Amino acid sequence: VSSRRAQIAPTRLGAPLVVGLALFGAALLVRLYRLGAQSLWLDEGSSWELSRAGWGALLRDLLNPAAAYPLYHLLLKAWMGLFGDAEWALRLPSALAGALAVAAVYMAAVELERLALADHPQIAQIAQIEDRSRTRTVWSTKGANAGEGRERENAKPRMGAVSWFGLAAALIMLAAPYAIWYGQEAKVYGLLLLCAALVAWALPRALRTGARRDWLALALICLVALFVHRLAALLVVAAGWAALIRQGTGNKGQGTGDREQGTSYRLSAIALLAASAGLVAAMAFGLGGESAATGAYIPAGPPQALWLTLVRFSVDRWPGDAPWWWLAPWLALLAWGLARALLALRDPARRAQAAVLLTLLGVPLALFLAQLLFTRVYEARYLIIVFPLWALTLAYPLANHRPPIGYRLSAIGYGTLLAAALATGGLALFQPRFGLFSGDPVKEQYREAIGELAARVHPDDAVVLHPGYIRPLYDYYMGRLSADPAPQPISFFNFWRGPTSFGQREWDIERRAQLAGFTRSFLLIAPDHARTVDVPAPGDEYGLLGNFWAYSREQRAWPCGIWRFNGAHLLCQEAPEAYETGVTPQPQTPAQSVFDGRLKLIGTTLKATTAAGPGIYRAGGTLPLSLFWDVVAQPSEDYSLFLHLCQRCDAPPAASEDGPPLEGYLPTGAWLPGRPARDDRAIVLPATMPPGRYTLLLGLYRPSDATESGRLKVTGGETIGDDRLVLGTVEIVAGAP
Repeated sequence: VSSRRAQIAPTRLGAPLVVGLALFGAALLVRLYRLGAQSLWLDEGSSWELSRAGWGALLRDLLNPAAAYPLYHLLLKAWMGLFGDAEWALRLPSALAGALAVAAVYMAAVELERLALADHPQIAQIAQIEDRSRTRTVWSTKGANAGEGRERENAKPRMGAVSWFGLAAALIMLAAPYAIWYGQEAKVYGLLLLCAALVAWALPRALRTGARRDWLALALICLVALFVHRLAALLVVAAGWAALIRQGTGNKGQGTGDREQGTSYRLSAIALLAASAGLVAAMAFGLGGESAATGAYIPAGPPQALWLTLVRFSVDRWPGDAPWWWLAPWLALLAWGLARALLALRDPARRAQAAVLLTLLGVPLALFLAQLLFTRVYEARYLIIVFPLWALTLAYPLANHRPPIGYRLSAIGYGTLLAAALATGGLALFQPRFGLFSGDPVKEQYREAIGELAARVHPDDAVVLHPGYIRPLYDYYMGRLSADPAPQPISFFNFWRGPTSFGQREWDIERRAQLAGFTRSFLLIAPDHARTVDVPAPGDEYGLLGNFWAYSREQRAWPCGIWRFNGAHLLCQEAPEAYETGVTPQPQTPAQSVFDGRLKLIGTTLKATTAAGPGIYRAGGTLPLSLFWDVVAQPSEDYSLFLHLCQRCDAPPAASEDGPPLEGYLPTGAWLPGRPARDDRAIVLPATMPPGRYTLLLGLYRPSDATESGRLKVTGGETIGDDRLVLGTVEIVAGAP
């Protein structure tokens, strides 16, 4: 009995629900921090779009093997019906699931410790007596059996204490940048993380108790996990292997000695081998068949994938994006935890515990790495199913272990390593350029790129999306950033066929057909995704499509702006003549106003954004207009212009637009007589702008002098003073509620 004391410590399994609730609250606070700060990225936009499908279609997807995670879209649709579809609202289910996963990992650690206690001979005997008597067992500590009595009493669960094993694993889950990332993403992986943590809790519980209700609970969790994401099948197979290993090595009379049990055991092993091979084949077929339209992925074989996963699980970085020494405490904890688990396989009292942990960690990982031999399609998020087991492995040195000599030294060493690991995780979260909490953009900035587009686009502009599958982000943000109807976007779907099936000739034909008659176009491009279907030439930033806008002058067009955001670029191109038609647009309202005796305004065109036509505009939208210019004498410098909307024009304007014509890409100093220029602009109308009639004013000024003395004098037409030209009046109405 005394030798057991070095192997099985006085357990600290106390009140898992109470501790779990506290951990859930702390984890949720972390995941709510800056929840809506980052723009939705491509996959989050797809989640929003797919969850808007009809209920019938989403229910049918539950039984569609090609639907990778149908239950998530069904749940997200119901969630949006209750809480809306703001960015924070779309991400909140993942934050809740991620926080619950932290509590579930703590309870999983408790169950793993209880499983070891149940396999301890004395504890198993105590449990049997208590089950029969349903009364508390009181052990004598007197006489010859005093030592044995103290040992038994010492080994009994103390329900008011804390599992340090569980607390360490939960802290790793709570603060890990990898887990926090998926807790702040409108994708399925936060829910899949919760399912994996629940399997890690339910399996050792069912193995320990053998109760039918616990096995049913495990089966239900596995079934739900399969609908959450089909990759959960890896975890289900791992649970089957763990149960089979327990059956073969258990010490509760579950041996396979007789023929019937041996046959059943062998058949189960054959079935699991077949299921494992089938999963590898299914992944090789499914992931290997992914087209580039799903976005960029990392081609990696098993060794590289294992290293990438270790780095991502530790600090959520790719190699080279963080100092190498950040990995040191994580590697030390992993080595310590694996060593302890492998040594525990030699201890009959902890063999089942260690086998469950290593099986749930190793089997899904091994099967996923095996499919990489055929596909080389790697994504770290696919392995989120083993992240709870990773956290438990790192915390395993604290499981059921209190050696009488050197315990404090060991605890201090482990605590130091854990603190260092958590500290590097914090550094990663706030790391400039990469950290989710750094304040820098780390997700694709569709919100910002489409915001620029919404502030500038005209109703008759061409808006091109590339690749076309970024359309959900366009629909999501244009509907929120402007009260005006968004132009119907153009996509060149032939590029979706692959990176080599669409050449220059096909591109020229389709572009001419799609852009014919447009006088201005915007390209919203996601370069990282576009290059998978439209491969750039060596040295180029973009492929065929992107280069058409990036090199506008080579297309005999005027560049009118390039705005670069993280993962999303916006390019503008103005055509002196309508694309492919040769028709020169004419102003709707002619004018004969001359600024500084050099630049002549020959007319304006107000564009309609409401059904009422030009002249009536919504607050929260834009007022789009085109300015048509000619040159009387070539300017000697580059000018900027301003547009003001005012009711009392001696006060600051209610709305304005300011800057050089054509965003400075065709400066006025380069304009030539007899070569008319057109500048399409838009005034952003604040959502709080009071309804009423407003005067529209135009002025030019020298950028070197932003005061009124720097304004150019204007002659011809109605003016206010001698430097502001009245273009007319417009009516502003309240925006859509």
